Amino acid sequence: MDYLDPEKKKAHKRRIYVGYGLFAIAIGLATLIIGFLANGFYVDRSGDFIQNGLVFVDSRPDNADVFLNGEKQQSTTDARLVVPSGSYDILVKKDGYRDWSRSLTLEGGSLRRLTYARLIPEQLETISNLNLRSNPLDALQSIDRRWIMLSHQDNPSTLTIIDTEQTPISAQNIVIPQAIINDPELNGVVEFVEWSDNDNDVLVTYTAGDRTEYILVNRENPVESQNITTLLESPGDKISLVSRDNNRFFVFKNDTKLLYDATLEQGLSSKPIIETPLLAYQTFSDDWLLYVRESGDEGLVDVRFKRGNNDIQIKQLKTSDTYLLELAKLGNAPVMAISSIIEDRAIVYNDPQNYLNENPDSKIPVATTVLRVPGIIGLTISSDSSVVLGYSESTMASHEFEADRSYNIDIEGAISSAIKPRWIDGQHLVYSNDGVQNMIDFDGSNNYALTDSLSGLGSFYTNDISQILSFSAAIAATETEPAIPSRLTSTSLLTEEDR
Repeated sequence: MDYLDPEKKKAHKRRIYVGYGLFAIAIGLATLIIGFLANGFYVDRSGDFIQNGLVFVDSRPDNADVFLNGEKQQSTTDARLVVPSGSYDILVKKDGYRDWSRSLTLEGGSLRRLTYARLIPEQLETISNLNLRSNPLDALQSIDRRWIMLSHQDNPSTLTIIDTEQTPISAQNIVIPQAIINDPELNGVVEFVEWSDNDNDVLVTYTAGDRTEYILVNRENPVESQNITTLLESPGDKISLVSRDNNRFFVFKNDTKLLYDATLEQGLSSKPIIETPLLAYQTFSDDWLLYVRESGDEGLVDVRFKRGNNDIQIKQLKTSDTYLLELAKLGNAPVMAISSIIEDRAIVYNDPQNYLNENPDSKIPVATTVLRVPGIIGLTISSDSSVVLGYSESTMASHEFEADRSYNIDIEGAISSAIKPRWIDGQHLVYSNDGVQNMIDFDGSNNYALTDSLSGLGSFYTNDISQILSFSAAIAATETEPAIPSRLTSTSLLTEEDR
């Protein structure tokens, strides 16, 4: 019997071991192949070893055609495209809309999300929503984008509040109580500082002569508006909201250059936030402070970042009349940009404190990137904190944190220095060029002229970004034509089919 024959038993065991070995090798090869396939590797028809990448393409509105290097893809937006690594020209098309395009280089095994394509109609339709009593002097939109508040030169204590969610869009007057204004007889100027996060209270300045007062205007009950300058006994001081809270304030003392926090119940804190004079500062939340101070080194200043009890040196800049600071939160990390008007660059950082924690021998953090912006006049961070952008009157430069990519953008015409470019969302912003409102992607692609608006006011958007809201100037009457009042106009960013 075979199982009693020692030689046959040995041969049987060898066959079993060989089988197990071959089986293990097969499993290993299969795992390796699956791993390569999962990471996008494959062999093309010519026998070359290639690694795929993945591209997501979405658009607003959706169901648009997608072309890669001129070849139409089977999927419409929202499209998931598995393609070999390489360079691609991506085109998104939909009937009635202007084409949206973007070039990209896709690395093998990488994922690129082009989920921000916003298509603009070929023919823009603008309608007049309502007449305004006069040309607005200043305007600010609430955080939820429902409300737009306007100030006017004539009768400045009477503001206009516009409700963009009403159909049709409506407006009413809000009157700042004369009793809370120190010099109501003087014809002052009202300018907006910021809305609180309840979308009801807005901090404004009322300037009459050489006196500026900070007033918290209550949209729902104007009689409950408060003069914050008077209540905090801070004449001549700069006041802002803490974390958009309508009862917490930062107070910058102009005489000592020290920054305090305050509440209406307790007044100013006993100690300043930083016990050193500040040349410039930018706050975020209640305990993040990016600031500039004297350094002690001739011709240089220190830029520092305070987060809770940690206070770190970021960099030194050349002494200037004006410093540019931007600070925001991406995930749980601070992102920031620093510059000054004598620099031709913006220096960008992503979580500098974490860098120093991981590199204890370093005295200052290494910049994430340096954006070249000749003649820089401003910095801005997108609404979702994913992009930081520096700009001058003729150029922009941006950095996308997630992809860790930077872009240089040349602008035709001049960017208005009177209106800071405004982010529509995390990927698109609007800038003013001699009153013309232009929308552009953060990387400089797809630059569209949309509509005109009053110089110095810019434009705003409805919450769903389906309409752009702008302002037309009043036109005086002539011998042959009647006067035309200033108007709020709306321009649809959707075709009639998609509304």
